[in-house]
Amino acid sequence: MNRLRRVGAAGTLGAVLTVTASCGVPTGAEPSTIAPSDVPYGLAAPAPEASAVPSSVPRDEAGWAYLVGPDQALVPRARDSGTGSTEERLGALLSALAEGPTEPEQGRGLSTALPRGVVLSVTSIDGATATIDLSGAAPLPSGVASRRAVAQIVLTATSLAGVEAVLLTTEGEPAEAPLPSGALTDAPLLPADYAVFLTPPPPPPPAATPAPSPTVPRPPTAAPQPSAAVQPPFAADTRPDTAEPSPDAAVTVTDVRVGRYEGFDRVVFEVDGVGLPGWDARYVPEARSAGSGSPVDVAGDAVLRLILTGVGLPGDTGVPPYAGPDPLPGAGPAVREVVLDTIFEGQMVSFFGTTGEHPFRVYRLQSPDRVVVEVLHQG
Repeated sequence: MNRLRRVGAAGTLGAVLTVTASCGVPTGAEPSTIAPSDVPYGLAAPAPEASAVPSSVPRDEAGWAYLVGPDQALVPRARDSGTGSTEERLGALLSALAEGPTEPEQGRGLSTALPRGVVLSVTSIDGATATIDLSGAAPLPSGVASRRAVAQIVLTATSLAGVEAVLLTTEGEPAEAPLPSGALTDAPLLPADYAVFLTPPPPPPPAATPAPSPTVPRPPTAAPQPSAAVQPPFAADTRPDTAEPSPDAAVTVTDVRVGRYEGFDRVVFEVDGVGLPGWDARYVPEARSAGSGSPVDVAGDAVLRLILTGVGLPGDTGVPPYAGPDPLPGAGPAVREVVLDTIFEGQMVSFFGTTGEHPFRVYRLQSPDRVVVEVLHQG
């Protein structure tokens, strides 16, 4: 049986997903001014600068909820998933996802494509496939936002150890889910299916300018105007970026790759083993070895340190480690060199020599598991 069908048929999952790219705030009414006396105490005060510290969620209770970043790419944020069974932890993690971003996260431009009022319930976990029911959302047609919402659910659920695929139902009935291409499927949904949402969507092509008629004289050539600033390919900053590993994480880095892309340099750490790694990425005044504290030579004008957490020694994980070049030369104008330091107390330390403290971001991909660091050329 052909398990794929093009979008357009009735009775699909898109009928219960509200097409919204906000965090669920109603948009129908006109904005109005609130009297200062009606504002709750402290609400109008300037928000304090977000502190760049690791999540306060205990390591054995951490899960990842995928939210929509300012550039429309999905980004993981730590959430408390409890300490019960896999089904109980998944239920807690999905409830946290349905609640959307916290106020500090909204302040950083994070939102959700899930509709306000949606209820995500775990029906069962069969093997490593979780069946998740969607209910409580107002029916609206499907679209790109619905596909992004499905991606949030799938990536969040499969970030939990023991869940590798997702089946969706609506109000207890089997549902066909939209793939990123727009095709519909009732097959189990894998994180690799929705990895495209982990990177920003491409900008729309510029509108074609019609050629002037040959019978109409060309107007005088206008004086050249200053060009607009080139926009970065994704939102990023220079603040520390952290994420917790899964509770059972014991992975080994099997490959390290450096590449140049339009507007940024990318460094990929591929891992294998048990669980999912976390990270702590930040600029440091100098590179020093984690074990001895001795200086580490790194080419560049600034040092971006990446600590992968949840890392085990190869003899413990049974996974052959990376055996390629070290250091690795940079491939673009932002990252000049990558130096692998050592594995120390469950952590693997690496140093990126950069041409300055450029904005960066870190995220995880699956199938295979990878931690990706991207450093903007500008900034």
